[in-house]
Amino acid sequence: MKKKLLITGSSGFLGSRLASYFSRDPYHLLQPTHDELDVSCEESIQAYIEEHRPAVVIHCAALSNTWYCEQHPEESYQVNVQGTERIAKACKLTGARLVFMSSDQVYNGTLRRGPIKENAILQPVNFYGRHKLEAEQRTQGIFPDSIGLRLTWMYDLPECHMKQNSNILVNLLKAYNERSVIHAATHEFRGVTYVWEVVRNMEKVLSLPGGIYNYGSNNSFNSYELHLRIAKIMGLQDPSRWILPDEERFSNQVRNLTMDCSLIGNFGIHFKESIEGVKEALS
Repeated sequence: MKKKLLITGSSGFLGSRLASYFSRDPYHLLQPTHDELDVSCEESIQAYIEEHRPAVVIHCAALSNTWYCEQHPEESYQVNVQGTERIAKACKLTGARLVFMSSDQVYNGTLRRGPIKENAILQPVNFYGRHKLEAEQRTQGIFPDSIGLRLTWMYDLPECHMKQNSNILVNLLKAYNERSVIHAATHEFRGVTYVWEVVRNMEKVLSLPGGIYNYGSNNSFNSYELHLRIAKIMGLQDPSRWILPDEERFSNQVRNLTMDCSLIGNFGIHFKESIEGVKEALS
């Protein structure tokens, strides 16, 4: 009998690619619609998981637009915190293996420089980061065997036919074609990760011990430098003319979201550095 694997948010950017990857033996893939499994409703979650009894749940459903969450904090809390907590309760009840998605935004506000480890003391400055951190804490408290993955900003190739997000490659190509300007912060550091690296490593994730893991590509360049370098890799001409340094944003406090991924590396899960990942994705 095939192992049942449930992916919430399977119509989203990451969820759709995970669904494509896992739609093969030895898995029987479950991709409920919002009407079939509403993460804001505990009864809906419990009923679905008890009926279908998945062996593995990969929880991707979320409100991930940080600006929207800042404008709608109650809705963000309901989905990103309470929804994840409800999934964890149902998985504990049925014995399903749970992997849930967190974010590098939990590090937004950390004063440290350089890659940050999972055990750093955190005080996120935006609602999305706070809610993802609280979701981690609540879920681990309920179900310590669950696995939380702190993801970076992900991208796919602009020509990919699957659902796109507002990612760095798409944004650069759009600005170049429309002859518009990108202002990239010189006081910001964050990794960007090829989404298919995230997807392909997920099978190894399923055998990890419970806990919270940094999961994505590292990066030592500030956002301005990163945009310039990626534009050149993409073959976009004269990037310094339309990618401009924003030296005001985060000037009072450097925004550092870079992650130390040595913990997950101990389990044989590795990601390329951001620039190297882009080179491989475009090759």
